[in-house]
Amino acid sequence: MNTKFSSAKTIRLSLLLLAAAVCSAALFLFCYNVDNKYTVQGPQPKDGVLILSKRDLQEHPFVYLTMGWEIYRGKLLAPEDFTTGFVLPDEHVFIGQYGGFEGHVVDGAASRSPHGSATYRLNIALPPEPGSYTLELPEIYSAYRLYVNGELVAGMGDPDREGYRAETGNQKVTLRCADRMEILLAVSDYSHFYSGMVYPPAFGESATVEKILNTHFGLRFAAVALALGVGTFYFGIWLLLRKQKEQSDGKRLPLYYAALCLCFSLYICYPVVKTLWVSGTGWYTLENLAFTAMLLLVAIIQSRISGFPKRWTRIFTAMGIATCCWTVIVPFVMGDSLNLMLAYSAVLTVYSWAAALFLLASAAYGVHKGSVHSKTMLAGAVVFGMSLVMDRLLPLFEPIRFGWFSELSGAVFVLFIGIVMATEVAGQFRLRLQLEGRVESVTRMMEMQKTYYPVVLGKEEELRAARHDFRHHMATIRALMTGEQSPELTLYMESFDDRYAPKTDISYCKHFVADMQLRMYAGLAAKQDTAFSVQASLPETLPIDDVDLCVVMSNLLENALEATAKIPKEDRRIHLRIRCKMNCFGISVDNTFDGTVHMRGERFLSRKQNEREGIGLASVRSVCGMYGGSAEFYVREDNTFHSEVLMPLTGKEGEPT
Repeated sequence: MNTKFSSAKTIRLSLLLLAAAVCSAALFLFCYNVDNKYTVQGPQPKDGVLILSKRDLQEHPFVYLTMGWEIYRGKLLAPEDFTTGFVLPDEHVFIGQYGGFEGHVVDGAASRSPHGSATYRLNIALPPEPGSYTLELPEIYSAYRLYVNGELVAGMGDPDREGYRAETGNQKVTLRCADRMEILLAVSDYSHFYSGMVYPPAFGESATVEKILNTHFGLRFAAVALALGVGTFYFGIWLLLRKQKEQSDGKRLPLYYAALCLCFSLYICYPVVKTLWVSGTGWYTLENLAFTAMLLLVAIIQSRISGFPKRWTRIFTAMGIATCCWTVIVPFVMGDSLNLMLAYSAVLTVYSWAAALFLLASAAYGVHKGSVHSKTMLAGAVVFGMSLVMDRLLPLFEPIRFGWFSELSGAVFVLFIGIVMATEVAGQFRLRLQLEGRVESVTRMMEMQKTYYPVVLGKEEELRAARHDFRHHMATIRALMTGEQSPELTLYMESFDDRYAPKTDISYCKHFVADMQLRMYAGLAAKQDTAFSVQASLPETLPIDDVDLCVVMSNLLENALEATAKIPKEDRRIHLRIRCKMNCFGISVDNTFDGTVHMRGERFLSRKQNEREGIGLASVRSVCGMYGGSAEFYVREDNTFHSEVLMPLTGKEGEPT
């Protein structure tokens, strides 16, 4: 039966993996075909010339200039260089063909510096009627001058070797032209991983190009603002949880998620930053750091949700921290070393694949163990892994409106974790309402017990005295009857005396709240035919609030009674020890149970709630956290559940005793 169950679980897990992989691959393939500068329909340059007729512009009011650029390596050319002599290009390239290392095609490039200069040239044949055209230039690494029809119209930084100054940003130039447009870009890079033109520029009628650019900017700005807003919200939640000073393994999760939202925002906000501000190349280091930190935070959050073994989490955490340090340090020391640049890229690639494997393994582990939300996290891990696979299979991808595969998968992961966090926060809110309701009912019960406890004690004293007097009367009557030689009546009176003789009233300790609780649950245990033994030693007063003490004791004993009720009568046992020693209050409960447990990490899950920790144990942890104490629960080999609470006798944290 266990084999069948295990096989069914394996099949379900495999189907979930397959479905997530197919859906994510379809998503990335859709973006590749529909939102890709390299696959968008429209005329393309050939051998350095693009011909756009009036009909072409009507059908395709904008195009991405990806193909057929003339490249002149090692030269910073100006328009006059083409009017004074005949200059041959080294070759015709498409933008992004060499990944930024334009000199890599030259023999011996591996031993050369990737830095240097190059000139890009493209001629566009336009309709004879004058029109307004916009040329959008994404980031060009890392300084350039733009000439249009022989005139210098824009630039960033200083591309000259002597006065080199790096400066990058998104830029657009709008001109009125007719017949032709010659685009000449003189570019230099001596400071970045990439060099030259890496991203295809857009060209077309001004209104259409502006619309595309505004759409891209608006979507990216909205995504950044949303992520920052959600992160701020969860940071506030973390502050509230921190102020409550309750013990909880997951109380840092809102902080981790807030940091994840911040890293995701930094990772995807470069189009916004580079559109609004012109800056040097330091932002790219921050972008890479945000990406590596984002993967590290996702791994930490997922390992806590899935209960993945801590030793593997520590190993990946160490790897993540080392990679974050690598992304920050290397850009400052690599200089012109191509090997170090390639090593920098290789480390990020290896780290990305290691993160994907860790996320898949930890999520699958959580699904196998039945951890809450693990299926959601597994789907996110599959999406991220498929983004790496599709990035290898579809390398010529440059998004138009949305984002890169890694950005899309990061958004999916942030969304999925957000759903998990929202579910958990809502669950915690419901739990808090239940706790408050239980505390309120306990408070009312305590008030009633405080009122009637003295009355009960008085009645017990009266009953004890009455029984004492009654015993003397019975002794006198028995003596008189013996003298009258009535053996049957004597025997009856002796049995009557034994039946109604005063019984010893059980009092467990001097503290009246604890004593009331123990008396009540002793009675409930007797009705349930459960052996109930107590070792109690408490003073009359404690620095622990009576309601809090009642919450702890009642929850522990109710759980014990519920657990023993599920097993045969002869096996039902509850043993409680409660005492104060070395300025510490301690209570332990051992009870037998049927041996069935459901756990998430180190937490025992309720059988009555949907894969959540029971309100009883959560209440105990909450009270212990307020006093700076601890609550531990574990199962022994003899099907005994052990509960142990320790609280220092110093009052609640932050309050005077």
